[in-house]
Amino acid sequence: MRPSAKLVLAALVVLLAAPRAARPQGTPAPDSPSVRETARRPHEETSFLQLRAALADRADTYKREALGFTVRETVIEAKYDVETASHKGSKTYTYDYLFEERPDGALREYRQLLEKTRDGEWKRRKAEFEPPIPPAYLWAALFSRDNEGRFNFRPAGQVVRAYRLLTLIDFIGIAPNPGGNSIDGWSGQVAVDARSLNLWAIRAEPTGQDVRLEVQIMKYNKAFAIAGVPLASRPHGWQLDVTFGFEREGLSYPTQQVLSMTSLARDQEMRVQQKTSFKYEDYRFFVPEVSAEEFLSPPSDGRN
Repeated sequence: MRPSAKLVLAALVVLLAAPRAARPQGTPAPDSPSVRETARRPHEETSFLQLRAALADRADTYKREALGFTVRETVIEAKYDVETASHKGSKTYTYDYLFEERPDGALREYRQLLEKTRDGEWKRRKAEFEPPIPPAYLWAALFSRDNEGRFNFRPAGQVVRAYRLLTLIDFIGIAPNPGGNSIDGWSGQVAVDARSLNLWAIRAEPTGQDVRLEVQIMKYNKAFAIAGVPLASRPHGWQLDVTFGFEREGLSYPTQQVLSMTSLARDQEMRVQQKTSFKYEDYRFFVPEVSAEEFLSPPSDGRN
């Protein structure tokens, strides 16, 4: 090798081996994803905090102006064969449903079962039906300041559905008991109207369900079996969908919620075994001072 070539090669080796003073060891490159994410984070966090504050104000508006209403509630309980996914049958119930705030501040559902007599008239009797899920309207308090510390929230982008721009927010309830009739036992995603900040739709499942199902499926597959049928009970999963499709005086109200129970089939697929649909129609509003019993009796609108 000629002397000049040796000198050039040595210089290159020195340059490549020299430390880069502008970027200390362990610091990511300026154009790396982590640095770009860090550069965006302050602005994104500020915007999301502002949105959270606006949603909390909106939840206060719901509590102040939207309590005290009754609807016609239609409940359809449908059952399916887990292996074939075929429909096995269904039952339909109709209720006069009232959601109110009691003098002590507690919120409650009140139902009267509606049954048709032979002459086609409606007859009422007190219902004992208590679904194992939160009352649909309680989701209006998801972002309330009273619920701070009971949920973790994370922005999930925006989408356009039914000609509306919706803001998506993931939420995780941190109640010690997953599921149940308290909203902080559930986790999922809420879609909020980006213009009005009204709730549009919610999809949720009991907090930690994925991990619980993994463990249950493992135990089920290892359980002692007779004639190929495990003696352990099938693992079950739950999914709740709530739709806010009725608007009045600038606020949205639930029109439907669907609770789906899935079970493990022989092919290791989770399929719907039972689905309970709640449909809310004929909203009527009253002053909160009126009790459920006073409002529902005597019957009106042809409800006997």
